[in-house]
Amino acid sequence: AEATYDVSDRLHLTAGGRYYDYSEDRTATQVGLFAAGIVDVQDPTSADGFSPRFMAAYDVSEEVTVNAQVSHGFRLGGVNDPLNTGLCSADDLATFGGFQDYDDETLWNYEVGVKVNTGKLQLNAAAFYTDMKNLQVTVDAGSCSSRVSFNVPEAHSMGIEAELKARPVEGLDISIAASLLESEFDTASDNPAITNAGISPGNRLASTPE
Repeated sequence: AEATYDVSDRLHLTAGGRYYDYSEDRTATQVGLFAAGIVDVQDPTSADGFSPRFMAAYDVSEEVTVNAQVSHGFRLGGVNDPLNTGLCSADDLATFGGFQDYDDETLWNYEVGVKVNTGKLQLNAAAFYTDMKNLQVTVDAGSCSSRVSFNVPEAHSMGIEAELKARPVEGLDISIAASLLESEFDTASDNPAITNAGISPGNRLASTPE
């Protein structure tokens, strides 16, 4: 649910939220030459909570609007598939064998922006900072021929992004978009051996540009 209140002709306040209640039950069986040899193991996952969002928008003029937003995000945790223990070296089994399940990931996002629309020119720009807790990360489990997901306690992402569109003459549209981004781990995993995968404070998050 979400609602907007017009404080004045120019100032608009929005508040909303989402309630979630997840419950998942999984039964795992893994047998074979390299398997862990488990049969009908129950893996439950559940979570519930509330994610709010607050936004303020101010019309500086008919052509310019500035806005600010605070929002909360959530991603469900889960249970890893069993390792192929028959393939694991003793060291890799000790390193990755303890990652049976992983917790929910949450974040707070803080953002300010501006929108300009003159008819022939449109500009959308925003600066943001995202504070992540229990970030879910997936790595290869060494010799086990498996992948495991786990939580890194703290990480952040911040940056600036902008999009410019112009119509200099009828029938000709020009647009350009750009962003400047920093996404880094703020802490390491609770398992020191995971730092070998590059998960340590100050290192860039996977799949993010430099």
